[in-house]
Amino acid sequence: MLLVGCSSPPKLSLVVATAITYPSVTTTLASATSSTLASNTTQVEVNRDQLVKQQFEELLQWQDKCYQKPSICRVEEFTIIGTKYHQALAEQISLFAKNNINSRLGNGKREVKIELISLDDASLVAHVDACIYDTVIMYMDGFIFNDYVTSAHTKWTLQWDNERWRWIDYQILHREYNTNICQYLP
Repeated sequence: MLLVGCSSPPKLSLVVATAITYPSVTTTLASATSSTLASNTTQVEVNRDQLVKQQFEELLQWQDKCYQKPSICRVEEFTIIGTKYHQALAEQISLFAKNNINSRLGNGKREVKIELISLDDASLVAHVDACIYDTVIMYMDGFIFNDYVTSAHTKWTLQWDNERWRWIDYQILHREYNTNICQYLP
């Protein structure tokens, strides 16, 4: 179990990242023979997808910890300053801290099933389509503030920044209450 807090980025095992040397993958592979190129390209794509998946899951853990302790959350550690998403999330976390709104470990859960990862090498952007089932209870001054059960198909946009993937956008594509639309996904 990996436990991380909002005050410092998690320690990453970048075995995958060192093999990638992202974003110069194309340049590195261009000098290989065509048969080696096909094999290496497949391996790099798998490794890049795995890196996006790993760091996306770390971002979710950061976010969970921020909702548990919003007063010590540093949103700039997992978003890019200046993006609309950074601004909106920073305002929400600030509002939660100011009004003593938080979640508590063990009171509900958030399950995330990644459906698709797509990468745009030209812009160094990754899109993660995910289904989220959320039963996390939010409290305000010790009383239940929000106990909605929701599930949603979402799209997260991440950008490569300072040797890691960071959130720059989040969209809810479809949401339903009091049901789990994610339960039948593989």
